Amino acid sequence: MLLRTRLTWMVLLGLVLMVAVLGGAGLLREQLLAQRLARALQAAQAHAWGQALDAQQDALRRLSDELVQQPGFLQAAQDRDAQALHEVLTSADAVPAPGAAVQLLALWSGSRNPLTLGQDVSRPVLGRENLERALSGQAVGGLRTVGDGRALVFVAQRLLIAERAIVLVLARDTGALLHSLREKTAAHASLLDLRGRLLASTEPDLWQAAAGQVALRVAQQRDLAVQGLHYSAVSLPVRDASNNAIGTVVTLTEHGAEAQAGRFLGWLALGSAAALLLAIGLGLNLYLRRRLRPLEQAIGALQALAQGDTQVSVPQHSDDEIGRIASAIEHFRATVQELLAARALRERVRRRQEGLLRTRLQELAQATHQSLALSPSQSEQDQLRQLARVMNELGARLIDQHRRLSGMVQELREALIGKERLAGLEQELQIAAQVQLSILPRHPPQDARLALHSHITPAREVGGDFYDYFLVSPDHLGFVIADVSGKGVPAALFMTIARTLLKATAQFILEPTPCIEQLNRLLAAENEQMMFVTLFYGVLDLRRGTVDYVNAGHNPPYVLRCGGRPQLLPRTGGMAVAVLEDAPYASARLKLEPGMMLFLYTDGVTEAMDATRQEYGDARLLDVLGGFAAPGRTSPQALTQAVVASVHAFEDGAPQADDITCLALRWEGSA
Repeated sequence: MLLRTRLTWMVLLGLVLMVAVLGGAGLLREQLLAQRLARALQAAQAHAWGQALDAQQDALRRLSDELVQQPGFLQAAQDRDAQALHEVLTSADAVPAPGAAVQLLALWSGSRNPLTLGQDVSRPVLGRENLERALSGQAVGGLRTVGDGRALVFVAQRLLIAERAIVLVLARDTGALLHSLREKTAAHASLLDLRGRLLASTEPDLWQAAAGQVALRVAQQRDLAVQGLHYSAVSLPVRDASNNAIGTVVTLTEHGAEAQAGRFLGWLALGSAAALLLAIGLGLNLYLRRRLRPLEQAIGALQALAQGDTQVSVPQHSDDEIGRIASAIEHFRATVQELLAARALRERVRRRQEGLLRTRLQELAQATHQSLALSPSQSEQDQLRQLARVMNELGARLIDQHRRLSGMVQELREALIGKERLAGLEQELQIAAQVQLSILPRHPPQDARLALHSHITPAREVGGDFYDYFLVSPDHLGFVIADVSGKGVPAALFMTIARTLLKATAQFILEPTPCIEQLNRLLAAENEQMMFVTLFYGVLDLRRGTVDYVNAGHNPPYVLRCGGRPQLLPRTGGMAVAVLEDAPYASARLKLEPGMMLFLYTDGVTEAMDATRQEYGDARLLDVLGGFAAPGRTSPQALTQAVVASVHAFEDGAPQADDITCLALRWEGSA
């Protein structure tokens, strides 16, 4: 795109933005004026409505005064003679023409029922509050809706007849009020109730066509199109004599000519702006074309210089920017000629340097066993290519050697850092293993009623197996053996938490079942790592020798009787702890005889493997336990040591696959 075209588009874009800003400001100003006009129209309608309502009330009050002056009216009112009152009302001189639609609704007194003429609508029109005001002599009047879907303008006047206060209520349909409002505002008026139903209107058909476009219960002004014509609709909430909202009065004023004139002015302004922008764009483009012609000549001269024509020149027309560009091009042309001469000189120097470089490269190629044979018959370009190839190969070798050395240095640094970190981790794990073993109980309770021994060999520095025993009361011993899922530091941390929570819970809950259920809820509530623990927990009554226990997914212990074969303790059917928060658990009871032993262990015993990946198994464990069922070989310490020694002998130097944990307990009797 040419420069003049870009400049023209930029100017036009700026003008369009300016017109848009001015137009937006104009629209905003029109909106503000429209809001002010709407408020003014609403205020004018409210004033006209008040004047029309006051005029209707004044007419009814004058009519009330004329009725009082009629012969026989006061006597008929005192006698409460409805027939006589009706004759007075129908007399030609007493009331206006029938089209005025004036009604005598009722005569009220403070202690008697009203005398009603026709349908009894006086009670909802007047109301108790307005009746009391009228009886006190105050002027009462205004607008009120009645139960038959009508709205009335009424006045109430107190009469003193034979020292008795009587309230005379006169009312007129709101049609006359709306016609009066139309005369004042030159607009079609409609009165609606709170539900939007039409009570009265000067143009019912027009209102039915515009009903869906006018907001009710709020003061609003808006323009709308009805039956092909443009109207200004003003809605105003109205209140009755008790200052309660009863509906909305809406006026529709036709302003088709003004709307058409406004649209015409808008299109005229838009067309004028478009024509002005087009004229500015064309004029600016022609002006720039004439003014930038010397610049095009300068560009042609530059293109010729780029192609090697140093004889071209640019005529200088003026002293402005374009003239300075022409002077610069002339200076550039002289500089190019000097550069060409300097290039020829450098070419001669380059050839002499190439000869020297070729000699040095041949010596370097011989030193690096690289072939570099340049024959005099080769062209200068071929010789340069061969020289470049040799230099690339030599550079590649040097770069490769440097990269290898750098890599070796980096690997050595990383190995040293890793060695330091590994040493630190090993030291930390050793400390963690010592801490973990230190929290496990070391000495059994000093009680002559039982003998107990335990053993643990972690597979790693820290493990997930644990055991514990503690007195929950002077005559009850709690003991547990457990295996946490996983290995290493996470399992050790989870083991510590589980052991601490179990021991703390057992101090308050003696029964095994609720104790394990509470432990399960505590561990499962915040178990984001989805770890679990299998355990066997029992409570031994040291006086009676009974064991109440819960097996939560753990290996069942063995019961050793003197002279009998070891037997597995029945399971209780519970799942591992911390799997489900509301998992149920059940307990069972075992009765020990004096000298009977319980042997508890983890799966690290039966799942130990030798070098051929063969498991130790339950059969080997049962053989070892069977040897300790004989009389005289019931020491818990000897039993645990024999089992651990049997497992290590079976492994025969193979790496330990899991933690090896076992616990043996013997009840000596209650004495």
